[in-house]
Amino acid sequence: MKCIPLIKNIVRYISVSVVLSIFLISTLSGCHVGQNDSADADTLSANMTETSADNRVSPDLITTMAAPTDTGSLTVTEEMINTGIQNPGNLYRLMNVMERAAHGEEITIAYIGGSITDGSSASPKDTSCYAYLSTKWWEDTFPDATINYINAGIGATDSYLGVHRLQDDVLIYEPDLVITEFSVNDYRSWNKETYESLLRAILLSDSEPAVIALLLGTEQDYNYAAEHAQVAFKLSVSTINYASVLSEGRKNGTLSWEDVGNPDGVHPANGGHALIAHLLTQFYCNVLSEINTTAYPEYVVTEDTLTKSRYENADLLYASDISPAATYDFALTNIPSALSHTDGWVTTIGGTISFELTSREAGIVFYQTTDGMSGQYDVYVDGVCVTTIDADYSGGWGNCCDYVECYKNDISETHLIELKPSGDSTGDFFAICGICVGY
Repeated sequence: MKCIPLIKNIVRYISVSVVLSIFLISTLSGCHVGQNDSADADTLSANMTETSADNRVSPDLITTMAAPTDTGSLTVTEEMINTGIQNPGNLYRLMNVMERAAHGEEITIAYIGGSITDGSSASPKDTSCYAYLSTKWWEDTFPDATINYINAGIGATDSYLGVHRLQDDVLIYEPDLVITEFSVNDYRSWNKETYESLLRAILLSDSEPAVIALLLGTEQDYNYAAEHAQVAFKLSVSTINYASVLSEGRKNGTLSWEDVGNPDGVHPANGGHALIAHLLTQFYCNVLSEINTTAYPEYVVTEDTLTKSRYENADLLYASDISPAATYDFALTNIPSALSHTDGWVTTIGGTISFELTSREAGIVFYQTTDGMSGQYDVYVDGVCVTTIDADYSGGWGNCCDYVECYKNDISETHLIELKPSGDSTGDFFAICGICVGY
């Protein structure tokens, strides 16, 4: 498994072979079909396996594929599998990725999400997190392929930050498969729109990757999985619903949080990461076992959306990407955030700063600190105060990035954003990590 650092800015170009010669729809055993699956599938020919020459993948490779991720002493029931693999969606792209891997090509698998994707509470973090464990299945199943692994999980980030950092953290590597995970961190009113924009931006990107919506949950069933599942179904994106496995297991007594989670009630322990990876890799096994007998029509991203999806063409601008319109007592410096770029603007004496932007939407990414030194800043758009940023995170779990939205419109317009210390600010330190924009 080849790991690509997130800060690397070299774009890899992959030659993609178009190999599909016949269109045929069928569902995976016991699963529902997504909306992109044609209703005319029953009328198509089903003779894909008449001769060995018709096989997309060697039957021997299918027979010897890696088993789903080992969950140790945790028993995985058929009910868990059926609940977890909520909807296979349209598998055209995923089957193409598997076929290319079987032919020994280079494949890039990327994960974008919050702290769970990053591996928080897994031990050791880098090799016990669900992202690494599920990628290992690809390496073991396709030993002749080069499998590149990108983990773009950042703690305390939701799909708003996810869709804005998507280009720098994921799409720059032209991934073949992207797993998205934000169901625990999404909760704001606009997150359904940011999540839909995230999925659509990935699906519409140049490398045309397969996408899997991974829906996670907590001990108390706090999650955004239902809203994310609606978006995934609309787009015929494969959906793995670990949140439902947790919920159903607790109700019927087959699975407790102590089996899979940490005492904080949010992050999975090693058992939870293994179970998440098991659901993913069982799904992969199902798909690979059907690849020679089942085909899907070419995937097309529907133009119809559930939301306005105004964040599809979004970016996160750092200090190296944009200059302030005016600045007083702010300095360019590195900020020790978990973002892939750390160049930003900092004041220690309550400075002011402004930016002129032409975009449909914009937001400020700021750095929260627990030391009591950070203050509160008022945000003005075209001279009107629209919100106040509180960068003081005293008593919180640790320093981290957060954001505020400044404006959001249906068309691109030019606006002036100004940040000034609040009159009753409790601190003079304030750090801006970046500017979110959507065009």
